[in-house]
Amino acid sequence: MYKKTWLALFIAIFLTFQGGTAIQAAKLEFGDTQGHRAEQDIQLVSSLGLMNGTGSSEQGLVIFSPDGRVNRAQLAAVLQRTFQLDYAQIRFIKAPLASDYYQDVDNDAWYANGVLMCAINNIFDAGNDFYPNYSVSRLEVARSIKRSFDARGINVPMIMMMPVFSDTDLLSQDDMNAVVFVNNTGIMKGEEQLFRPEREVTRAELAEVLSRCLNLTALNGTYDGKEYQIEAGKTFVLSLPSNPTTGYSWSISDSGVKSIVAELADVYCSEGDEGQSIVGRGGMQYWQFEALQTGTTELKLVYARPWESVQPAQTFKLKVIVVSTVVPVGSATISNNEVKDKSDTMQTDLNIPVISGLANAGLQSKLNAQFEKDAMDLKNKLAMDNEAYVKECQQNNFPIRPYGLVTRYQETYQNENLLSLYVDYYQYTGGAHGNTERRPYNIDLTSGQELALKDLFRDNYDYKTTIDKEVRQQISADPDKYFTGDMGFKGIGDVQNYYLGDGFLVIYFSQYEIAPYVTGIPEFRIPFSQFQDGIRAELLN
Repeated sequence: MYKKTWLALFIAIFLTFQGGTAIQAAKLEFGDTQGHRAEQDIQLVSSLGLMNGTGSSEQGLVIFSPDGRVNRAQLAAVLQRTFQLDYAQIRFIKAPLASDYYQDVDNDAWYANGVLMCAINNIFDAGNDFYPNYSVSRLEVARSIKRSFDARGINVPMIMMMPVFSDTDLLSQDDMNAVVFVNNTGIMKGEEQLFRPEREVTRAELAEVLSRCLNLTALNGTYDGKEYQIEAGKTFVLSLPSNPTTGYSWSISDSGVKSIVAELADVYCSEGDEGQSIVGRGGMQYWQFEALQTGTTELKLVYARPWESVQPAQTFKLKVIVVSTVVPVGSATISNNEVKDKSDTMQTDLNIPVISGLANAGLQSKLNAQFEKDAMDLKNKLAMDNEAYVKECQQNNFPIRPYGLVTRYQETYQNENLLSLYVDYYQYTGGAHGNTERRPYNIDLTSGQELALKDLFRDNYDYKTTIDKEVRQQISADPDKYFTGDMGFKGIGDVQNYYLGDGFLVIYFSQYEIAPYVTGIPEFRIPFSQFQDGIRAELLN
């Protein structure tokens, strides 16, 4: 009894000296955010330098103005910082200025660089004026967030579902795509079947949006023991689960070569909205690093109680490879062929990829014909099913729920030798929800053949063992999301779905294959480096 009391007292004293608040490191105090619903999100994005305060109160406290409206100038600056928007491989004869794009932007304004980089990356609609002081709506934020992810080539795993909002019927297809993206990724959700596209966004709401973007893009525990490649001059964020109320905390035991990678911030956020570290409740710890110059180094972190001389409870290692700016070598471009059709009983909204720019015109025509055939075959089959369904409903006096078919594609990787993309086919045929089928297209641009997973590897290389180990390791990091036992993961098959990214392979599974519907389409990212010499380098160079 005495020992337990002493230990509890020791931990309490330890936490008192640690601060005991939701954000314990690199904490920025604002005089007007305490107790606010978005307090932790505000602290996180401000500690990482994404959003700043707006001034000082009469008492001399820094204020954030959480309920103030976000204007276009603020949004441009914040997006540039969050997504590190730059010249995007474009080379200019003379250095561009913000005023080259918008006549009402002063090139010396604090937000001018943000506007310039957003303009170069097509984040906002083009026009003569930018209107920097105009407030932004939820739709404008959704649109700019979607375009920022696209501009940076960030692929976010999500399930293709069409949200049911009663106030989005008049939106353009591009705007509806943005709404679907932010809703399905959890970045911005609606309420009571309303998205409220025209409602103005507050600074606190923008902080929440940016925090969710960070959680989607930050490196996490699945990168343990892996390699991460980043361009010099860029920053990255690492997040790991932590629970300092138990006395455990993460610390960097080896920050590697400091001339290559430098730590900028270390922030802890507890779970919940109270902004307090309640005993027993954990949270997430975030680190921000900057890649200073080209080279290779390794970060090592340990999770332990500082007063205990024992092995740490957990360790995390990340090999960081800093490279100079990489110019894409792929020659093909992909545009969109929209096919829309709507009746009382069925709605179709197809985005079909169209390739242009390939040197092999015959292969280009073959691929485009295949993309169109796959989409139209599914449309025609669903139309036949719908016709039979409607007839049965009419005969039995049943209510008719309209069918729906939506397709969206994502290009994930391209070089001179191969092209990798996937198309999500979302079908609704009644019931509680629809279903998404993801079809990969991994194409050898030399032969025109689709590459099976085994085709990526050298003969007799045991790629399955490596992949199975990686998948099991990533499942173990969040086991509650997956089936277990006979329904769980047993190993990849001879025919396995995959697509490629820049420096990594993504293994994925269909809905319900190894996890419940709520998990979506399970994806497992595996760096090429994990295969060492087993992967065919000639395909990827």
